[in-house]
Parts: sequence; structure tokens; C-alpha cells
Amino acid sequence: MGGVAGHMDHLYDNRNLSFEKMKDIMQAGADAELSAEEKVDGQNLFLSYSIPEGKAKGARNKGHYRTGGLDARGLAQKFAGRGGLEKAFSGGFDAFEKAAESLSDEEKLRIFGPDANIWYNAEVMDPGTEGDPNDPGSVNVIKYDDKTLKIHNVGHFIHDRETDEVGPIPKGALETLDNALERMQRTLVGHNFNLARQAIIELQKLEDQTAIQQAYARIDSALAEENLPESATVQDYLQRRLMAGIDIDIDRTRKSELVKYLLGMPSNIGKREIKRGLPKELQKEIDRIVNAKRMILKEAILPIEMAIHDYTVEILKGLKSVFIADNDKEVKRLKNELALAVKNISEQGSDNPQAMEVMQFHLNKIKDFSQITTPIEAIVFDYDGHTYKFAGNFAPINQILGMFRYPPRSKKVTTESLDTLGAEIITEQEGKRVALLPGGFKPPHAGHYALAKHLSSLGDIDEVVVIIGKNPRTSKVDPPITITAEQSKRMWDLYTANDPNIQIQIQKGKTPVSDVYDLIADPSVFSEGDTVILGKSDKDKGDKRYARAQSYAERHNPGVKVEEKIMKQFGGEGMGGTTLRNLVALGNKENFLSKLPDHLKDSEKEEAWTIASIDMNERLHSFIDQTIEEISSMGGGSVEGGAGSFGPPNTYNPFVQADYYNRKRKKVKKAKR
Repeated sequence: MGGVAGHMDHLYDNRNLSFEKMKDIMQAGADAELSAEEKVDGQNLFLSYSIPEGKAKGARNKGHYRTGGLDARGLAQKFAGRGGLEKAFSGGFDAFEKAAESLSDEEKLRIFGPDANIWYNAEVMDPGTEGDPNDPGSVNVIKYDDKTLKIHNVGHFIHDRETDEVGPIPKGALETLDNALERMQRTLVGHNFNLARQAIIELQKLEDQTAIQQAYARIDSALAEENLPESATVQDYLQRRLMAGIDIDIDRTRKSELVKYLLGMPSNIGKREIKRGLPKELQKEIDRIVNAKRMILKEAILPIEMAIHDYTVEILKGLKSVFIADNDKEVKRLKNELALAVKNISEQGSDNPQAMEVMQFHLNKIKDFSQITTPIEAIVFDYDGHTYKFAGNFAPINQILGMFRYPPRSKKVTTESLDTLGAEIITEQEGKRVALLPGGFKPPHAGHYALAKHLSSLGDIDEVVVIIGKNPRTSKVDPPITITAEQSKRMWDLYTANDPNIQIQIQKGKTPVSDVYDLIADPSVFSEGDTVILGKSDKDKGDKRYARAQSYAERHNPGVKVEEKIMKQFGGEGMGGTTLRNLVALGNKENFLSKLPDHLKDSEKEEAWTIASIDMNERLHSFIDQTIEEISSMGGGSVEGGAGSFGPPNTYNPFVQADYYNRKRKKVKKAKR
């Protein structure tokens, strides 16, 4: 489950979980006392509905729901050109919109809030059409019988747009949805997608307790090795394991801080302080360990992971998927596909030894093909308010098939061997890649938009976030006019109306660049494995504003990577914010419009001019009012010379005059002599 939903925890992922409590959960599973739901192999999508717009809304990331979500057109554009994936999302979303439209206004309000406030965690399951190359589906590992949009039992939230806070959905919202589900399903008769909600799985009690007893013994052995009691937490185990496993010649206090840094504990002093005063070779060694953090942590938890994995395989043994009629047939198909992948990877073994090592690692988890007994990806359950999953053999199968089907960018195989813990080669899934583009943009012009558009069109960037400086900018010519951040955002919103992966926001901190650093450090925005791309044009190549961004990420949000991307300057001669402000001040509308993005319609360019020239218009209206007042006053005889006197030519400039009297004069500090 990706996207907004993020990562769903295995037992060993919850670092606050004690091993005593872990065993309680495992026993509840063995006794079939867990209330579990089938976790399906699909494409994650969050769904809501905007009553004012009369449209369904979808979200794949936080930027989407923060701005009210994507409609059908926006979602289609996001996945345009991606074959089965595009069809899967478009079809599933269309089914949801049709089903939601069948609800009464009162039901829509209770289920979704007044304007797409309540979001539901859903999965698009699209096996495609057998034998039809034009309908390949979303190419998931498990082939379900039907195209289905499944709304999960967990992971839903309500979003407050004013505070940007999320929380649990209101009581009764999900119940209202469930009560209306049958009626919603009827509206989809003849549609190629079904709508589903709960997929309850009845666990089978383990009559033979051997599997769980063996798991307990392996956990106890791992704890005894580190001299830890059952009351210890996963965090305690990792700390103890890393202290013993990392071989580096530094004092124990410094090593303890390094371990805390690797674990992302709030109390860590940061990598810079850990390295301070050490010889260069030791500093390089610390850098090497930090860079290999993910692998090190993977290896550190491996004894616990393997114990739970083997137990989970037993728990899931023979379970039937709710969405597959012939489960045995699908299990056989999975085995055949896995055998084909293993054969092909093995044949290329000499050419790709790294892939062979990765495959062997995952085959060791599966053990043998007789252990593949279910087409269920995982089961999901809540325990003490925390959502967990038991995943069995699906994960290693998925990894091997992924290596066979998709060897390129989405999967990265690393071969670095670690002296620290002797880590095995593992396959890492890259996180999201988001480009941040800070600037003044007073006002934004064609070059600014072209830069953002270029970044958004790159295949390896998921989203572009434009950060507008909050300080207003004034023209350099008379009559002086001012462009504000609010005006800039309105123009950006106009430019990017059909660019769902370009998000616009106004600076919140001291500067747009400081916002960049704040976002990098925010774990609710970026997490381990994510990459932040910092875009700038080649004219800014020499500046140092991002020089400490990577080290800042390492200190404040370990695991987040930072890349700088320098591109050619977009826009022709005379393109710049100052130029455009001056054109507005001078009333040179034609020249101003020529410097706006080409994709805008004439009416949209007119709207951009109206937005940019608000300040000038306000000044003009103020002058007219003032002039009328003065004329009225002179007509009453209060001004010497009378109302009918023409005098010399009128050289009065209302803009300069108003600016002069409204401006606060700054005191000039003289240099000390």
C-alpha cells in the first residue's frame, strides 16, 4: 500500500512494541482470535467527494488532498501514457464517482464532509482482460477475477484544510457508507468495475502449535544473545544489536550516539557532532555506515523478521481470497510464474551476479515452492489501536517477479558488502521524488512556468512544489505598483490549472529557501527513501543556498536524500519579474501578455493581466475619488482662484503623490568617520 497510506507495519516495524506484547499478538493469531481483513494486491488510491463541485476526488499524495484532490480529468492526466495503470485508475475512479452520485445530499455530507474533507483508503484491483493486449490491467502479481475498487476498513482520515491537520474520521461516517453500499453497487450494473468494502478473513486455529513454539524459541534466542528480557522493545533490541555489531574504533559514548542517529531517535546529537575531532579516515567510516543505514537496520532486525515470517506463512497457509473463485488455480499460476522468473534470472547469472544474490536471499525466505499455499497478499488487523499486517511469502515472491519484469529504475540493487553486520544483498524500493522550486515570482512569467513544467514532465519526478516568497515586490518605474504573494499564487493557479502534479504554496517561514529546509526536515512530508530535488536555473549555478541541504536532512530527517538539478534558463530576452512589474506600472499590456505562458487562452491572459494590475487599478480609483472630493471642495469656494480658473497645464501625478505621502521615510545612517 503506497501513496498517502504509506507503510503498514509488520510486528517488528513497531519499535515501541515489547516482545512480550509481540508474543501476545502472535498467540492471538494462532488461536484465530484476530479480526482480520484481506490486504489486496492493487494500486492505492484515496477517495472523497466534493459536494460544491459535484465531483469525486482522488489523491495519491499529500499534495493532492491538501489542495482538494484530483478530479477525473486530473487523475487521467497524472497517469496518461502509462497503459494498464492509466486504465485501472480511470476505470476505478469512474466507478466510484457513479456510485457516489447515487447518494443523497445528506449521505454525501455525512460520508465525505462539506467539501472533500473525509478521505477513504481504497485499492484499485485490475487484472485486465484475458487475452486482450489492449487491456493489460495494472499488472499486479495476483490475478483477481474481476476489476474491483475496494474501500478498506482502516487508513481513512479527515483533513482540516485551514490547519492542514488530519485525524480519525467522524463516528458514523463509515457506517453510513456501509448502509448505502448495496444501493451504490446497483448503480454499477453493466460497469466494468465492481465496488467492494469489507473482505473479512476467517483465520484457522493452529491445531499444531509447533510453528508458534518454534517462533517463540527463535525470538527468545535472539533476546538472550543480546541479554534482553521479554519486556524489552524492538527499539531496545536494535540498539543492543547495533552496539554489538558495528565495528568501528570510536569510544562507546560516541558509538552510542551513532546508533541513536541511525535509529532516528530524537535525542541524537547529529552526524556532525559525532564526527567532530575524529581523524578523516574514521569520519569517512562513519559516513559509509550512515549511507548503508537501511541495509544495516535490515540486517539487525533479520533474526526477528525471519522468526515472524515463518510463523506468518503457517498462519496464512491455505487461506482463500475473497476475490478469487478458484484459489488453487491462482496458486498454481503464481508458482509457474515464479519458476519462470527464477529460471530466467539464473540463466543470466554470470552477467548479473547481484541479481542472483538478491534472488537467493528471497528464495531462502520462501524455502521451497510447497510453502506457496495461498493467493492472499497479506491479512490486516488492529491490535491495541495499531494496524499490523501478516504478509507471508507474498513479499519475497513479489521481489523476485519484480526483478524479472521490471529490472530498470524502480528497483535498485546494491552490492555493497558490510563488514559491520555482514548484511545480505537486498532490493530497495525507492520512495517518492519531489522537486521544490522556491522563488519570488512577482509576477510569474512564461520562463517560471516552463521551468516547473519541465521538472513535472521528467519521468523520475512525482511532484513539483512551487514555493512563493511572501514579501511583495514593487516596480522600478513610476507610477510604482506592487505585486503580492497572493497575486502571484492566483496567477500560478491559472497557469497550472491542468497540471495536477504541480502544487503551489506561499512561503510560511522566513524565506522561500528556509521553507525548503523546513520541508526537508518534516517527517510528515518526507520519510526515509524519499528524494528531494532542488531545482534552479543555470544563471543561479554559483549560489550556495542548497550547499548544506543534504547534511541538514541527515541531521533532522535521516534517510531523506537531496539532489540539486541545474537546468538551462527558460524564457527569452527581457524575461524577469522586474520587467513584468515595470510593464504593469507603465500600462504596457500588450508586451506584458507576450511574456505569459503560450498555453494560456486569450481570456486567461486577460485574467492574468487583471490579477497583476490590481494595485494600479486601486490607486486609480483612489485618485478619482480624491479628485472628485477636491472638485466638490473647490466648487464651494474654499480654494483661492475659483473653480473656473484653468491655470498652467496639469502636471499632477496621482501615483507618485500618493506614494510620497504614504511612504514611511527611512533614516539614513551616516558612516562613522
